[in-house]
Amino acid sequence: MSLPPGAYEALENALGAENVCDDPAVTSGYSYMWLLYSTHAQSGRYRPAAVVLPGSTKDVQTIVKIANRYKFSYIPVGTNLLPPTIPARPDTIIIDPKRMDKILQIDTQNMYAVVEPYVTYAQLQAEAMKVGLTITVAEAGAQVSVVANNMFQGMGGTGHKFGYNRGILGCDWVLPNGEILYIGSRGNPHAGWFWGDCAGLNLKGLLRADSGHCGGLGMVTTMAVKLFPYPGPKTFPVKGANPDFKVDFPKDLFRLNLIKFPDRKKLIEAMYEIGHAEIAAAVHEEPASMVLSGASPSVEYFWEKWPEFMKQWRNVLSVTLIGFSSPRQVVYEQKVLDQIVEELGGQYIREDSELWRIGEDNIGEQIRTGLSNRLFRVAGDFFVIGGFGFDSIDQSYKMSEEYMWPLIEEGQRKGHFIPDDTHNDWLNSYQLGHFSETEPLIFFEHDLDAGATFITSYMKTIQEALKRKMCTTWPLGPMNYIAGPHMCNYHELVLNIKRKLDPRLTSNPDYPVPQQPPG
Repeated sequence: MSLPPGAYEALENALGAENVCDDPAVTSGYSYMWLLYSTHAQSGRYRPAAVVLPGSTKDVQTIVKIANRYKFSYIPVGTNLLPPTIPARPDTIIIDPKRMDKILQIDTQNMYAVVEPYVTYAQLQAEAMKVGLTITVAEAGAQVSVVANNMFQGMGGTGHKFGYNRGILGCDWVLPNGEILYIGSRGNPHAGWFWGDCAGLNLKGLLRADSGHCGGLGMVTTMAVKLFPYPGPKTFPVKGANPDFKVDFPKDLFRLNLIKFPDRKKLIEAMYEIGHAEIAAAVHEEPASMVLSGASPSVEYFWEKWPEFMKQWRNVLSVTLIGFSSPRQVVYEQKVLDQIVEELGGQYIREDSELWRIGEDNIGEQIRTGLSNRLFRVAGDFFVIGGFGFDSIDQSYKMSEEYMWPLIEEGQRKGHFIPDDTHNDWLNSYQLGHFSETEPLIFFEHDLDAGATFITSYMKTIQEALKRKMCTTWPLGPMNYIAGPHMCNYHELVLNIKRKLDPRLTSNPDYPVPQQPPG
């Protein structure tokens, strides 16, 4: 796990010795991630040969040029959340942008921010709220990179109102040869950052697509992202102390509704009606396991509450109303929601009930996700059973009920997944109900057999989605060889682009598509 002769010294000369490190105690920290047992064979991963900390776009260009000169590989990362950050070759360095953590601009008139790769959602939202703006915060947590998440999928808690994967505007993109490509309005002289699509050839899809290129086509060093109106306090209104804290938004401008429906079909019908009425900022079906784990101060608390809570929390729809224009907007939208709930036989969970006390954290999570780390308390690992279900709300539900939950039950019978008979998912509405996803959460221990059951089920759901002609998501790396032949052989196009832009396969070599299909 060493670099070619002279390469380490070249990196030190370019960045300063304090910004380059090959100490095993440091590099070992970059060879692990939370889904390791499920997604990587133990013999198929390596500790990075070194970690480098660039401080600017120019530094990134220099690193990439040195990698090409000395013929070693690199992986640009954000906040290291997902499997593509694990080296698959021994001569690989990690480009960690910890020093590139600046918000370069917040344009209040045109409602966008310009950020470097290590700016987190919590960091950006805190500054945006001071000027009456906000951002759709990733449901992976407010601690993740704004740049990385927007390239990956750009989902967020308020996506019902603000849209799905629409946040990327102008970008500065260092290609695998070290040159800079300016996309969006950045590609036009003196045009600034305001536009993501631009006149002429649009390369944003190559940058973003469904799941981004995972560092396989260079590194984005600066990105402008879309901001949205925010009528709340200038600082996030949280009370209490971890692990017992609550948000306290003004009740006349922010209102959470937790609604139980007789069955999931009525719940889904309500989601459609809410979208048709063009009300609400966030609309989610909330699974019992996620709600309880988010509200649990300890593992013992979760397992004490779980058997009974699992019976009570079923077919619950969470609807957040926000008065972007005035309190009268909330009053109007609540009246519309009341009528929908009455017509479909729903019942509001009372604010004096224990269910409400456990579920009320939901409003804060939709605006700034902060409790996602508590999902790890239930067991050693968690994820969703398959390739998600991205399509209409109806199709997402059918995919889950007809295919995903039988796989979950099979894993439960093997003793690999924790018991959960709710058949409730994290079912999200995006773009006023025009698009949706479903995530049936599963919890399992750090166990190779359980991990194998998880990843096998994941692959099966991608194949099933293709049979149903649904949108597959997260077909990362080799999984593109499964999805590509069903979708105009896009994997061949992406592979040819990879070869043109990165002929030495220096930039995260196996992404976005490896050179050969899995054996």
